[in-house]
Amino acid sequence: MQVYHKSLNENTVLEKISKLKNENKYLKDEMDEESQKFIQTINVLKKEIEFYKNNTDILNIEIKNLKKTQRRKLFTS
Repeated sequence: MQVYHKSLNENTVLEKISKLKNENKYLKDEMDEESQKFIQTINVLKKEIEFYKNNTDILNIEIKNLKKTQRRKLFTS
């Protein structure tokens, strides 16, 4: 009876190990997929930051020019 019981325990342990391996593989795949999504999101955000940074530079130049124009108008009026 004990031999049967021991064999049953081994089968249970092997089943658990197999389930854990499968779950581990699934989780690794999920992690890889999420990592790729995260990297893509970061790249998109970097591009947007650059876009707004460039636009801010352009706007600052325009504001500077407008201020110069206003000063000139004040002195020439």
